[in-house]
Amino acid sequence: MEDRNIHLTCVEISNLWATYINDNVVKCILTHFLQRVDDPEVIPLLELTFEIADSHLKDISELYQKEGIVTPVGFPVEKHVNLSAPRLFSDIFYMEYMQHMSKFGLTSHSSAIATSSREDIRALFEKYHNQAAVLNRKIIMMMKKKGIYIRPPYMTYPKKVDFVDKQYFLTGLFGKKRPLLGSEVNHLYLTSIHNELGKSTLTGFAQVTQDPDLKAYFFSGVQLCDKILRGSQHVMMESNVPSSMSWDTIVSDSTDAPYSDQLMLFVVGILSQLGIAAYGMALSMSMRRDVGALYSGFLARSLAYSEDGAQMIIERGWLEQPPMFEDRDKLMKVEK
Repeated sequence: MEDRNIHLTCVEISNLWATYINDNVVKCILTHFLQRVDDPEVIPLLELTFEIADSHLKDISELYQKEGIVTPVGFPVEKHVNLSAPRLFSDIFYMEYMQHMSKFGLTSHSSAIATSSREDIRALFEKYHNQAAVLNRKIIMMMKKKGIYIRPPYMTYPKKVDFVDKQYFLTGLFGKKRPLLGSEVNHLYLTSIHNELGKSTLTGFAQVTQDPDLKAYFFSGVQLCDKILRGSQHVMMESNVPSSMSWDTIVSDSTDAPYSDQLMLFVVGILSQLGIAAYGMALSMSMRRDVGALYSGFLARSLAYSEDGAQMIIERGWLEQPPMFEDRDKLMKVEK
């Protein structure tokens, strides 16, 4: 059934808006990466990622025009990228960043497909999901080729079916602790990898911003990533599970910002939101109480950090309002 003339739902509008803003950010970040990349094998991956993000912006802009929806301001490259600034991150960081964004695309586009009603919107996000899958595979293949891909820890193959018959399966805060489940290690591994990326990003941003408040905020983020890294790795070490290695994501000694303060603060906000979502998922999947308590602490600290960043964005007039329902009380001039 043709349903292109049916009004977009709030979910579809929100997903399109978020995709537009996020791809706009990716385009800005990659514009500087492409100016400073050294490895000729990384260049095609950067170009492909850039082309995908740019095509999304064009697709959504055309859709907005047809639907009569205003196009977000977003982050114009010429305003938010300093092409003359020296390199801030290594080529390995570039691949790590692209891999992280492709994983985020796989998750967000899958969610958009599942929650979209109109067939043309579902088809659009199916295309985006397929692009993210291809990109993710290409990046991982390149990282394996260069010997920098970090696999999750190995575990022995299950040889028999077993059933839980001891209450200590759930304990962990006090008394005997059972070995970690494979799913629990997976989330601890991902937590480590994501916080390595966050720590490198925040270190670079703290180094180049000239705003003392932002510098302090970014540095406090570095300290938060350190705490989360130590906490997740400690739990794995207690169970004799090797903690993940870190990428050689060297931050250069440049103090010349390649991006605007607004863009850097927004990027940190995105990373914070991704971390919060990941910790919530990990909490729901952790059956050992001490691991659940660990993620509850990560969530509380990350939510507080994210809120501080949001307040800084709002105070500076940098937060573009996402699509929102009408304030009916205001329209009816009802005083509360």
